[in-house]
Amino acid sequence: MQTERKNELLENSLERAAELLGDVTGPVMAQYYAHHPQAKISFEEHGLGNSVKLEAEMVESIIYCLMNWYDRPEEIRIMFGSTVPHHEHALNVSNERFGGLIDAAIEVISSTVPESREEELGVWQEIRDGLKTLVQEAQSL
Repeated sequence: MQTERKNELLENSLERAAELLGDVTGPVMAQYYAHHPQAKISFEEHGLGNSVKLEAEMVESIIYCLMNWYDRPEEIRIMFGSTVPHHEHALNVSNERFGGLIDAAIEVISSTVPESREEELGVWQEIRDGLKTLVQEAQSL
């Protein structure tokens, strides 16, 4: 499938999710905390009294990476190359928890895609696989 078509499907998904869910921050964080309850403490500690703002910033960063996966893969790779080790070493956020937020965002957005839209769902799986690979690669840096 051509990159242009993948971007079109990605954009369709993001627009649908926005129409159905509004701001996805709440649903993404609820999904994330359901799978990683210990992360809530980390957000409270690192949010310095404003964990809601930190949550919004993190989800916004993930959405940026999702939106630009096909057009700016090198930029995303560079971002992950510094962000993943920083989170792991300086903030004590494991790669599993880091990747868990990516999974939560993808799960929330892709849950709005009808099952009959296999091509669109395939794009989300491809993005998830790619980002997971970046997390693993950055782990060894």
